[in-house]
Amino acid sequence: MFLQTVLSPLAKIQNFSILMTDSFIIEVIDMVKVIVKSIAIDSLTGSPIVLLANEENQNDVYPIWIGVAEAEGIVINQSGFIPPRPLTYDLFKNVIEALDGKVKEVRIIDMVNNAYIANIVIQQGDREIIIDSRPSDAINLALRFNSPIYLNDQVVKKISLEELKAQEKDEEIKTVEDLERQTEAPKLDLEKTEEIGIKDEDLEKFREMLENIKPEDFLTK
Repeated sequence: MFLQTVLSPLAKIQNFSILMTDSFIIEVIDMVKVIVKSIAIDSLTGSPIVLLANEENQNDVYPIWIGVAEAEGIVINQSGFIPPRPLTYDLFKNVIEALDGKVKEVRIIDMVNNAYIANIVIQQGDREIIIDSRPSDAINLALRFNSPIYLNDQVVKKISLEELKAQEKDEEIKTVEDLERQTEAPKLDLEKTEEIGIKDEDLEKFREMLENIKPEDFLTK
């Protein structure tokens, strides 16, 4: 309790995160603020990848393998499409706001058993609530709250913009149709480090869905 009291102000400083147990400090982490650059497709696995760029130096890019539904959530949000009824992440946003809360920030802090670990920091009045999360879910909520995203660059492997451009096509994925085309013609060949939970049958269902889905389809859901 003494350590938590003394170090609590430091834990709230931007770009720093403290990992601790009840009895001692484990590590003080310098965090990098990132933005969502785009969604890509792994040419080896067909899995979606969210590309996060260092806000101060966008030549530094951090790829994270995510699930197909989570990739769709990012694409829909980034395209500016507003569904007439709330989709899953919009629903979570509405619930948080209804409870007088907001997402202050999200942090990708660690990797355990080949899965990235993220925290969603929710501000509710004077109360700060930290929720354990997958990075893909945390990123989706951060985008909907326009909240900052931080990551531990000792955990997430960095690649250069030059390396990225050498492997990707000119077209960025900005709409569901773009994602469909890129799924048919994968554009990245990066080291395979996928997030836990991606299954072959999920990818196959996603590809089948992309064959027919259009943005206006959401109007009937």
